[in-house]
Amino acid sequence: MSRRKKEKERLERAKRYRGHAEPKNKKSLKLVEVANELVWKKPNLNVLLPRTDGQEYPVIATTLQELLKLLESQGKLLLPDLRAFNNKDVAIFSDYAGESSGNYHTYSILICAWNALGPLRAQMEQVRKRHGLDKKEIAFKDFGMGQVLRALPDFLQASDSIHGYLCTLVVSKKLPSVFGAPNRATQDELSRSLTDAGLGDWKREVAEKLLRVVHLTAFLTALLAHDGQKLFWMTDNDAICPNPESHSKALALFQRVLAIYGRPNVNFPLIGGALPFNERPIEFMDSLSVTDVTASSVEHYLTQKDLNVGKEFGVKPGAHLVMQWLTHDGIGLKKGTFILLPGPNGTINRGALEFKLVKAPENFSLVPIYM
Repeated sequence: MSRRKKEKERLERAKRYRGHAEPKNKKSLKLVEVANELVWKKPNLNVLLPRTDGQEYPVIATTLQELLKLLESQGKLLLPDLRAFNNKDVAIFSDYAGESSGNYHTYSILICAWNALGPLRAQMEQVRKRHGLDKKEIAFKDFGMGQVLRALPDFLQASDSIHGYLCTLVVSKKLPSVFGAPNRATQDELSRSLTDAGLGDWKREVAEKLLRVVHLTAFLTALLAHDGQKLFWMTDNDAICPNPESHSKALALFQRVLAIYGRPNVNFPLIGGALPFNERPIEFMDSLSVTDVTASSVEHYLTQKDLNVGKEFGVKPGAHLVMQWLTHDGIGLKKGTFILLPGPNGTINRGALEFKLVKAPENFSLVPIYM
């Protein structure tokens, strides 16, 4: 290659790095190339089109679209391109926290490229062997176990390689409903509407939770999945999916709500789902663990913050590692956290939560992304 051509390529790369230093070796340059290949350049954030049925979109959807656009305008938004490296299928994993205690409900959704699960499995097999975990699930409730706590940093580092988006929605428990007037009467109406639609009989609190999860998942799917991709959704088997029959109803609701958010001329040839298997593949178990530890750690942190206003406070060992992990995006995994709070006169306030480290780490690698 001629000197002139080499210099031209160097200048082109310099433009891409937008003020960051150019990688100094081939390995670093390859990492930058892969990281940039995984990012969706110039994403189309206009999921919510004008409705012709006279209905309004729920606050979950309008919040996500407005805040994602705000983050993009501030240069803070990175989303995965789930078509990268010829990926054909999209996997969705979800878990939730705040049912039994705390001030918030949290809903964490991981939507990722199916072909990213193989590399996650390979890494986690080594992590599990290193820490003697075998097939033990990594869960927030087990952060008190030495093996789990010692494995947590390696688990979080491996999770950063997942090619996907981890979205967490926080909802104050002072908001009984986010689908109309924030009261129990709205919950009752939601329960009746699900029954009338042939989608099962649900207690009012469970109906509210089910619709929150389904609308959040459907919006993210409509945003990030592309025409022709197949969809697979695995959710925790809690109150909204305690058995196969309830799960079947939830999946049918997901298909209906996805149609509301679906973009024109975008079709998904297969939409499937499952509850956690008794014998789950490691990559499925660990993907669900990503949502479990995130939803629970965020809920725990925010509740402790409420209880210690203006004071320094601590969190459960392990939760601090998850919160630190949420301060940055990974090479593959991008993260976003959003919150809904009660406002004046029955309104709902909304915002994006940005977690920052008090002290910057001494050893870290900055990978430039050019948009």
